[in-house]
Amino acid sequence: MAERRYRKNMRLEVPLYRQTTDFSCGACATLMVWKYFDGKVQLSKRNEFLIWTEIVALPFKFSSPYRIAAFFIKRGFETKLVMKQEEISEDITLLECCQADPAERKLFLNFFKEHNMILKRSIASAILDRKPTLRDIRRALSTNSPVIALVDSYRTAKARGARDPPHLPHWIVVTGCEDEKFHVNDSINELGLKNGKMMIESNVMERAMDTYPRFGWPSALIVIGLKTNESDVQGG
Repeated sequence: MAERRYRKNMRLEVPLYRQTTDFSCGACATLMVWKYFDGKVQLSKRNEFLIWTEIVALPFKFSSPYRIAAFFIKRGFETKLVMKQEEISEDITLLECCQADPAERKLFLNFFKEHNMILKRSIASAILDRKPTLRDIRRALSTNSPVIALVDSYRTAKARGARDPPHLPHWIVVTGCEDEKFHVNDSINELGLKNGKMMIESNVMERAMDTYPRFGWPSALIVIGLKTNESDVQGG
């Protein structure tokens, strides 16, 4: 019943930006949302890499949800990170993403966990400690807040026509909803894939968000909006 309180058909005009590397999806999702709120921001490779250096979860190539949230908090946006604060799994998939010598990966993973504890404390007031749901996305969209979501890239790539895509952690921007579908901006830029502005069935989105079993990383949503005392007019 509560679901009916949220608008079922709406779309935010978040611009699409296509990533120039295989590891900068988090930076591109961040850039798209930043541009949505501030029309002066340039959709450029320079900004893609400037953002990446600020949000990357070193020594891994993927972007940290804590650092993406911190990026927007630092710039004065109303920001919420919906993510169950579980222990990060030491699954082989996560270890193989570590950009270090295999013999030293466990050491770097321990460093990564300790660093995450520091990041958590720095944005503690913005964290909602629970598993995110589709209802969280609908609620955010109803307040004109785009959502950056961590997903399994296999699901989004399949939706764009890929035949046998890999399973990889991937960041997308959810920009709207239409009945039982969601509007999505997907920055992956590969030949043969359909346009990055697409629609995904809600059941596909739900499966895509279930990242922990495969990657050892809890599913995460980052909701970004204007402060309540600011203008409701967005740039871009």
